[in-house]
Amino acid sequence: MSRFLRIAFLLPALSSPALGWGCEGHQIVALIARAHLTAEASAAVDGLLRASPIDEALNRFCRDHPSDLMADSATWADDAKNREKTGVWHYIDIPRSVAAAASTGPSGVEAWCPPIGPSVDGKNRPGCITNAIGYELAILRDKASPLADRATALRYIIHFVGDIHQPLHDVDNDDQGGNCTAIQFFGEEQPANLHAIWDYKLIQRALDRGKLSPSAYAADLDKRFADRFTGLSGAADDPVAWAWETHGFALRNTYGNLDPGIPVGEIDPKADPQAACSAERDKVRALHIVIGDRYFDNAMPVIDERLATAGFRLAKLLNEVFR
Repeated sequence: MSRFLRIAFLLPALSSPALGWGCEGHQIVALIARAHLTAEASAAVDGLLRASPIDEALNRFCRDHPSDLMADSATWADDAKNREKTGVWHYIDIPRSVAAAASTGPSGVEAWCPPIGPSVDGKNRPGCITNAIGYELAILRDKASPLADRATALRYIIHFVGDIHQPLHDVDNDDQGGNCTAIQFFGEEQPANLHAIWDYKLIQRALDRGKLSPSAYAADLDKRFADRFTGLSGAADDPVAWAWETHGFALRNTYGNLDPGIPVGEIDPKADPQAACSAERDKVRALHIVIGDRYFDNAMPVIDERLATAGFRLAKLLNEVFR
């Protein structure tokens, strides 16, 4: 059973939604990308987003809406995923037990990215994030497609390029990408799940420490990682390779720096999802893992690099589409 379907059973028990960087992280990725768009691409992006704006009736999780249209659009895919039935597009469940970079070809992820049922219009739909990016990119590139479809595709791409660089969107340890865990985060009264910690808690703590807004943080990352954009300019756009790359960060850093460590899970696809999640949460709670300064200091350089790399790769994609 897919993570999206399993999470549907678990939402009341989760301490936070699985957003993939949360509001601030996705906005930071979009703002970094914006800084590297050509004038032509930037105008084309804004033209599409203005021509087909976000439905005002849609309930938006992020209450602070940035003035930048890309940054505001960056979280739309999370807001709309239940309505659009695209929850499985946000991640790929490569087991933690699988070594990173086992393959960079499409065959290397087929076991964890199965095709799903046909859409309502009879067309086959993607089974995970690696082919969802290509699926939406094809729509965006097709100038014969309706403007509304291209604007939707653009919003998906802005979001998914961010998601695929969040380590817990490329791994599963029989814990729904870290959702079925109970970990003490600094001095908070209630435990949090690992996914929420990487989605937004670590980033929010960094913003609070530096007294920075997402836009200021994006500008700082852009400056610190400026040479990375040049290095990526000649690289191929390969979501499968991005997934393997980020999976490696999940193994080494997200799980690897926990003390004590969480054992590698043995995923049983036939297990009852709610029971399996509860059992995993209880198992992790019994380890009494506390995330504090040491983990924070090790995690933030990875998060900063992932946010910057996602922003640069997003800019490169959009510059190529709109050149």
